[in-house]
Amino acid sequence: MSRSPILLDTKPVSYVIGEGALALSEKRLKKYNRIIILVDENTEKHCLPVFRDHLPEIEIDHVIVVKSGEKQKNLDQAIYIWNKLTDLKIARDALFINLGGGVITDIGGFAASTYKRGISFINYPTTLLGMADAAIGGKTGVDFEGYKNQVGLFAHPLSVVIDPVFLNTLEDIQWQSGFAEVMKYGLIMDRELWYMLAGKNYRAIAEWNNIISRAARDKIDIVQYDALEKGIRKNLNFGHTIGHAIESHYLNYDHPVTHGQAVAAGMICETWLSSKIFEMDCTRSQEIVSMIDLNFGKFDLTEAMIPELTDLMKQDKKVREGKLKFSLIRKLGKATHDVEVDFDLIVDSLKYYINRHAAH
Repeated sequence: MSRSPILLDTKPVSYVIGEGALALSEKRLKKYNRIIILVDENTEKHCLPVFRDHLPEIEIDHVIVVKSGEKQKNLDQAIYIWNKLTDLKIARDALFINLGGGVITDIGGFAASTYKRGISFINYPTTLLGMADAAIGGKTGVDFEGYKNQVGLFAHPLSVVIDPVFLNTLEDIQWQSGFAEVMKYGLIMDRELWYMLAGKNYRAIAEWNNIISRAARDKIDIVQYDALEKGIRKNLNFGHTIGHAIESHYLNYDHPVTHGQAVAAGMICETWLSSKIFEMDCTRSQEIVSMIDLNFGKFDLTEAMIPELTDLMKQDKKVREGKLKFSLIRKLGKATHDVEVDFDLIVDSLKYYINRHAAH
């Protein structure tokens, strides 16, 4: 059954969400004389043809191709983009399009918003992670010195165009990665979404249009209230304090894992923390952990790695006055932020993850 996409003309960002969103964005694109598209080698091959097929009348001035992967989200890559824009003599009245997953929208938004103090850009997320989370909210940036998103700024796109048509190009591992963020929304704020997902493996889900629309709306609602992450938006960090440390650890050893895989592990640890701090029902905690296990594998972490992981956490953006602040869940669908957690308890949560998996 054909559906019309959702149009949300919020300030400062307009959103087009759902099947048909790509074609519906044509009118806005026609306002620009010069359009630059940023892709990586994968989205150039699989997603750029989809973009062109749905928007045949849009003239693209130039396609900038960068290397894929979190390891490439760095200042050298940003400089490469700036050099390309300079060589092309791109003026501030041009439009910059980010066509890709979270790495592309992060680094592309960063490059566009800093080039000549900012040119307009639009995000066209092509991954589940991008559609449900990364492309929404105005966070841009790069990794630096082995730390996730260490350099960046808040810079909102003109629009975010979320069309599930691009999901047909995804590899399985990218479906899995995005599913971690979708689950997160169910845990922190949307119990009904959790019940839509509960007990299911992501490979068995068919109704993605509705799920993506719901997850995207959840994030948009939070960003509308708290654009600069001063309060409730911090709830979105559930699973990310420990998850980012795990992701950075593997990246530093040249064995990158997906963002979603790391966040899933982080959510197991932080669910355990939630159960200890807020006395969350143990049956509910086990339900959450079992759901994550149903969809994600187990990292081969050891207790010898814990000091390195905790050192990585201390560089996290959520550190305040030298103390780690966590976003945790009080109960299913209800989160809270700025929870100071005792260091020994953080270590115990990692031991919980490591030892329970050692038994498998």
